[in-house]
Amino acid sequence: MASESKTAVIAAMGANSAIAAGKLTAGVLTGSASMLAEAGHSVADTVNQVFLLIGINLSSTSADARHPHGYGKEAFFWSFLAAIFIFVAGAAFSFYEGTRTLLQETAHHRSQHELFLAFGVLGMAAAFESASMTVAVRAIFAGARQNGWGPVRFLRESPDLTTKTVFFEDGAALTGLTIAAAGLALSEITGHEAWDGLASLAIGVVLAIVAVMLGAQSRALLLGAAAGGETQEAIRKTLASFPEVERVPRLLTMQLGSHSVLVTGELEVERSLDAAAIEDLMLRIDASLSETAPEVVDTFWELRREPRGPGERPRHDPHA
Repeated sequence: MASESKTAVIAAMGANSAIAAGKLTAGVLTGSASMLAEAGHSVADTVNQVFLLIGINLSSTSADARHPHGYGKEAFFWSFLAAIFIFVAGAAFSFYEGTRTLLQETAHHRSQHELFLAFGVLGMAAAFESASMTVAVRAIFAGARQNGWGPVRFLRESPDLTTKTVFFEDGAALTGLTIAAAGLALSEITGHEAWDGLASLAIGVVLAIVAVMLGAQSRALLLGAAAGGETQEAIRKTLASFPEVERVPRLLTMQLGSHSVLVTGELEVERSLDAAAIEDLMLRIDASLSETAPEVVDTFWELRREPRGPGERPRHDPHA
């Protein structure tokens, strides 16, 4: 799945860098606030792809003494920075251009050549963004299949922020292009530049929504969100398959990275087990988890052996 994420990021970076210059040129020549807003949007997206690539590369760094659980959360951190940059460099700039245009209240006379350039750039940008979106959608479907989910559930629950960031950025880009084209066209038809200013403000709203949504997901994972419900259920079922485990008084999980989970818990095991048998049980549990929940990379178990009264039968209730 990491390869699909990286491919999606590279495709998006190529598309955004190719069209950012075109949008900026068209925006300066036409004086269109929505075109300039889209130029800022593309520049922000290009920088964000660099952030995401850094996160992908750093998150694969092997664990060391300073970070014994690895560097998987690097992807969450750089995705959080991307969300902030979308808001600051994308949404804020769009709001500024829209407000400036509305306050000026002056018409901007554009030649046919300028309009041809503007709409040509928008069409070219739509083609590039659509190609990038296709790669992102394929990565979404690949991740969804890997988890046995639908694509909507993947977008809602998956910790793979890199792929989701590219998808939502491309979606916002295509939406912004449509708004920019509509705003520019209405400005020319009606002769009122306010339509172009309103389009810029609308682009800012779209970017702000995407930034807040991605930022909230990044924040939850950086703060140590638990693994998904299916992963937790797979862990419990695995523990329940071992008769030596009588009860699981406590089970905690934390998402360490897009594809890695830490598990800690308390296991109540049979009192008859000696040290060698317990060690063997731990090895078998971890081996089984590597098959039923391959995203689990680290486990820490605390053993409890509750005293029993005379004639009390052993309990086997790992879900307790």
